[in-house]
Amino acid sequence: MSDFPYTDSSLTIRARVEDLLGRMSLEEKIGQINQHLYGWQCVSQSQTGSWYLTDMFKRHVEWSKGLGALYGAFRADPWSKIDFTNGVRGRDGWRITNLIQDYVKSHSRWGIPALIVEECPHGHQGLDGISYPTNIGRGCMFNTDLIREGAHLMGRELSCMGVDLALVSTLDLARDPRWGRTEECFGEEPYLSAKYSEAIVEGFQGRLIRHGSSFLDRPVHTREPQERPVGAVLKHCIAQGDAQGGHNSGTVVIGDREFNDVYMPLMRAGREAVGIMAAYNDIDGVPCHSNTALLTDVLRTNVGFQGIVMADGIALDRLFGPYPTISAAAAAALTAGVDMSLWDDAFLHVDSAIKQNLTSELDLNRAVARVLSIKFLLGLFDRPPLTDPGEEYERVLKRSRELNFETARRTMVLVKNNGTLPFDESGKSIAVLGPNADSVYSMLGDYTAPQDDDSLAATILHELRKISPSATFTYAKGCEIRQIDGQDEALDDALACAQASDAVVLCLGGSSERNFNMEFLRNGAVSSRGANMDSGENVDVASLSLGGCQMQMAREVAKLGKPMVSVLVQGRPYDIQELEQLSDAVLIAWYPGQSGGAAVARVLTGADNPSGKLSISYPRNASQLPVYHHQRRSFGNADYLDEPGSPLHPFGFGLSYTNISYHDLIAHISEDNVEIRVQVRNLGDRGAIETILAYVELIGGGVLQREMLQGFESVKLNPGEVQSVIIRFDRSAFSYMDARRNLATASRARIRVNELETLIDLSEGTASRMTDA
Repeated sequence: MSDFPYTDSSLTIRARVEDLLGRMSLEEKIGQINQHLYGWQCVSQSQTGSWYLTDMFKRHVEWSKGLGALYGAFRADPWSKIDFTNGVRGRDGWRITNLIQDYVKSHSRWGIPALIVEECPHGHQGLDGISYPTNIGRGCMFNTDLIREGAHLMGRELSCMGVDLALVSTLDLARDPRWGRTEECFGEEPYLSAKYSEAIVEGFQGRLIRHGSSFLDRPVHTREPQERPVGAVLKHCIAQGDAQGGHNSGTVVIGDREFNDVYMPLMRAGREAVGIMAAYNDIDGVPCHSNTALLTDVLRTNVGFQGIVMADGIALDRLFGPYPTISAAAAAALTAGVDMSLWDDAFLHVDSAIKQNLTSELDLNRAVARVLSIKFLLGLFDRPPLTDPGEEYERVLKRSRELNFETARRTMVLVKNNGTLPFDESGKSIAVLGPNADSVYSMLGDYTAPQDDDSLAATILHELRKISPSATFTYAKGCEIRQIDGQDEALDDALACAQASDAVVLCLGGSSERNFNMEFLRNGAVSSRGANMDSGENVDVASLSLGGCQMQMAREVAKLGKPMVSVLVQGRPYDIQELEQLSDAVLIAWYPGQSGGAAVARVLTGADNPSGKLSISYPRNASQLPVYHHQRRSFGNADYLDEPGSPLHPFGFGLSYTNISYHDLIAHISEDNVEIRVQVRNLGDRGAIETILAYVELIGGGVLQREMLQGFESVKLNPGEVQSVIIRFDRSAFSYMDARRNLATASRARIRVNELETLIDLSEGTASRMTDA
């Protein structure tokens, strides 16, 4: 076998794939496109502590004549029923990977290794994994550097364990906050999510794939073990956050122009990723998993994507409905461009589909070639077995915790402050109340592994006591997140606690906490409800009201007349109009991750100046929806008879403990790009981090245009400091689809930064200032 061309690392990947593919049987090929198993069911630990492979795993390897990919060998959560008593610790992951790969390669005629795949939406969902703030919070940073380094560290953490692919949420937009997976989105603006997607791909992979040149035409680059890249699989393709009614996996109705303006930038941003995961939803009735126009014509031909398309969990089996048989469903997905399954049964029937002429072996060969090419690209065929990463793993975790803390601090968004914050807490008695005041798991979000003392996760209450030892912090839970019955005694305790204090911190919001008593669907989505859960996958809501007795507690506490600060720990926006009126200050903390308690405490006490800006428009209530920022301008009245049409807080809103002024917006037009320069001044006596957001609205073109985010930059400003900030737009920021559905470039556009505006004429190369301050 060592003499075969596919084993020669000096050959191009294309040559090696062609040689290996030509030697494989039909059964071996089908095995390569199947990712059928739940990985945590494939390894187990004996009473003596040694790890072994289960019979289920061995039977599947025998059936598939090898193994295409294995998902979740290290996943730990209530769905998998894996915790610290029966799961694989991160530092031991390399041993399990060696165990799996040795068995798979020795039971494959050609020694083909498997792809080891793990979930990584906001950190690795495994024991000892670093749990960062969820995406909706990280979007509020508007900082690609932190995102890129976070992805790099996640990749290093996974690489130490022998993981090859990380499933990362980047492509969904939060256009309807009723959707339970809003927390997985970076926000509502495609430009922000696109820039974050690019940063994540670069952080995980480096420049492993480069648009414009085929990675198939070069040999594998040999790397040292500590430099081994982890491929990013971006999810989900596409428009899953646009489902009607905010329903998970619901139907999406968007036109060609909306697709071009909103979703094409995201798909282009992901074109250098090793993989992209198809979305559960349909677009105008066609499921994404069987949509040839989407997965082949657009993604590959138009966008230039070179990696593999992975199915979402059980999604191919859901095609049994639009298609008459499971074989027909498999054929539809394979023909459309799905290269690898996830847990479903459909791709187990590809041989039947070929025999029935529903698809061909040529279609199968295409998918298998893509899977093999990624295995070669990531070095699976050429690298030696893993060795103990030892100190390297600990170094990665140490730096990851530092970055996690820095990230959490940048996600905090202050939306109201009448001067109560920051607290002068010295010698004071402060009541810390609410269901999210002393709960670690409420801060972590969905797709989170069990925590132990080594995770260093701490609650808001714990961190307030730690940062302000001279103050007295008392605590009462007050109520559950959603439960209404049986809360009277807890509410009374909270009121008594507040009455005896000088000020109150009210920790409200939502939770995506899952527990081990819940029931789950085959794809891991929760199917039962708990008293402390109102967000996450498959947990959509019709109302954005705060759940349970939370508002009752807020009203009763407010009547006491004490200074009251509300902290919202959440995965989606809620209707907080009344809460804002009752509160002296409101801080949006999102799900801030393992370091979130410390981040909240630092803002409340003034150790940090909040710098987050909303990455999602904050609605007044659910009846307003949609309120996302980049809606097209119409000529009708934007207001309702009984409610303003504007959001409670717009996209990009966020207060600071200082005042920032903007002035002198100037635009310069060149042949390649448009550059703007704006002066930003810190008027206060505190240092600040200010995020400058730049918007572009095209003018004319025979279609209704919209204002869209097209640039951002963050600067650190000392008290009294002035900085000149430059933001550049490439020409794509001024392109659009005209009335005849042809791509065109606008001749005129309006650029806005804060309240400053300038009008540019691209055809004349001129700019005129519209407003200034």
